[in-house]
Amino acid sequence: MMSYNKKPDMLSLEPRESLDFEGPFNRSVCKSLIIENPNNKCVAFKLKTTSPRSFSVRPNLGTVGPNAKITVDVFMHPMIPDVGQKQDKFLVQAAFASGCDIDMQEFWKEQKPEDIWEAKIKCVLVQDKSSDLQLRQAGGASATPEPKPEDEIEFDAEEITQQEAQLLKQVSMLEDERLTLKEELAMMHDQAAMRQSKPTGKDYFKFASCVLTILAAILGAYYGKHYL
Repeated sequence: MMSYNKKPDMLSLEPRESLDFEGPFNRSVCKSLIIENPNNKCVAFKLKTTSPRSFSVRPNLGTVGPNAKITVDVFMHPMIPDVGQKQDKFLVQAAFASGCDIDMQEFWKEQKPEDIWEAKIKCVLVQDKSSDLQLRQAGGASATPEPKPEDEIEFDAEEITQQEAQLLKQVSMLEDERLTLKEELAMMHDQAAMRQSKPTGKDYFKFASCVLTILAAILGAYYGKHYL
């Protein structure tokens, strides 16, 4: 279950318990967190994480109007899964605000601990089909420091720009298309191996291989520019 403090639920979160990131993890993976305000007044929120080097979000803080909701995009950066790494989590903090158009930095400086509502959401990595390990708790890349204990989620989640978020979504979509095409190509190749290949089949294989090469080059150039 998602961990709440003892205050009444100030926000409704979807998903409620965990953010499930699906592999492969040699690319950025995006999941959406829907934050809903069931109250009749504005609620301010912000996100913290155990591993700011592994995750970025947009937005990382803001306000939700009365009976309204917003979507927060959570991006997990490319990483090498480590089964021994401790579990990463996100902490959602919220407090009632006098209005929705406020100075967020000043607002949070003025809040007392007893006025802040909190909810913890764990991060889970779901491995791709080719992996023997189907499910594990998410940890950072090998260069990321050890996460803090469960009661010490002290790092503000890093916010990325709208342009960066759009680019990461596009790259993730291209990678999904590349993997789908790769699976289709492998299936057709297996089927063709069971019978004599026809010229049209060979032509398709050449075309699909060319598309895969182009997509791989685009993805490689993007990650080389932003993460190397």
